[in-house]
Amino acid sequence: MEASRPEEVKCPDCGKVFSPSWDRVECRWEYPEINPSCICHSCQRLRKIRENIDACLSKAGVPPKYCHCSFDNFRTVRENQFCIKACGHYIAHHRKTSPGLYLYGSCGTGKTHLAAAITRQLLLLGKQVIFTCVPMLCLDIKKAFNENSKITEQDAMQAYVSCDYLVLDDLGVEKTTEWVKKTLGYIIYERDNMYKPTIITSNFSLDELSEQTGQRTASRIAGMSQVIRILGPDWRLKKSWREGLKAV
Repeated sequence: MEASRPEEVKCPDCGKVFSPSWDRVECRWEYPEINPSCICHSCQRLRKIRENIDACLSKAGVPPKYCHCSFDNFRTVRENQFCIKACGHYIAHHRKTSPGLYLYGSCGTGKTHLAAAITRQLLLLGKQVIFTCVPMLCLDIKKAFNENSKITEQDAMQAYVSCDYLVLDDLGVEKTTEWVKKTLGYIIYERDNMYKPTIITSNFSLDELSEQTGQRTASRIAGMSQVIRILGPDWRLKKSWREGLKAV
């Protein structure tokens, strides 16, 4: 049998080498970890993601308005060059960097664009990402309160706790209640304990955020994140100003 053993096969995408194994049922050599084209299953999955990245972004929760966002089409000015470089470094070294990112700055500076661009790159790396805002997260969890719900509140929160990466957009704009503070605090606490990266955008500095979420949660976010301030103009106002000129 060893004499008929076929050679090892290298995946053309990742370069990993795969050895054949003997299928006792079929009585033949098989390559269970690669497809007929000699591409490993992991690389085949990444190819499908690349080919359907817009659908993957939508499935992850990225709003249609931001599904086109990438680092390449982010508007770069002198003030925001450092933060763009820092976000790119985070992706390039995602296995070695701090567990998460806290991106904050004034309205319209491109925080959601960057969060969507980071989500895009993480998906292309094969990571599981959930992109949401706190009001949407709370609305989803509250569905467990319905009489006909087949899941518990704990079950509903588990998806946000266990995913590879959680992107929380626009933290601090939600209506603050004790239940919201408790729910958000629990998710942040659990993800921190499990070294699960969380990427957060907000209009507030961490000191200002403590008034919204409570000092304990803000402190934990500070400890689990690389904090980056997004500088630059309000691009929404600039767009409105340009459109106003065209209308004159």
